Amino acid sequence: MNVIRFMLVMFASPPLVVVFVNLYALRKGRGLERSGRRVEGECVNHYWPAGGYVGVICEYSAGDGVRASVKSSKYTVAPVEVGDVVEILYDPQNSRRAMLSFEAANRVGYDTLILSIGVALFLAPATGLLFTF
Repeated sequence: MNVIRFMLVMFASPPLVVVFVNLYALRKGRGLERSGRRVEGECVNHYWPAGGYVGVICEYSAGDGVRASVKSSKYTVAPVEVGDVVEILYDPQNSRRAMLSFEAANRVGYDTLILSIGVALFLAPATGLLFTF
């Protein structure tokens, strides 16, 4: 019986981590959509994370002449080219907290889907734990 409980805890833990990480990302995306400032920025470079993906680096003016940059998520094909104008959402109190606006809109839907899957994957072993007591 203890082995079963241990296995159920082991199966419940990873989805719980996924749920918390995606709740944070969902909150960040929705917060920026709701209260973030929209500005135009420019794609200044591409970057290549591991696995054959590509991302973009965009710069924008965060008020008072402060220049800031934001990295996109990774894609199989670059979502914009160097020199393209993009809309950026940033937090006026913390200009380092920013997202490309097209990613913020997509991310809310994606994070909601991942959150739902994580909750479902957590509930199955959690229910099993309740029945082992």
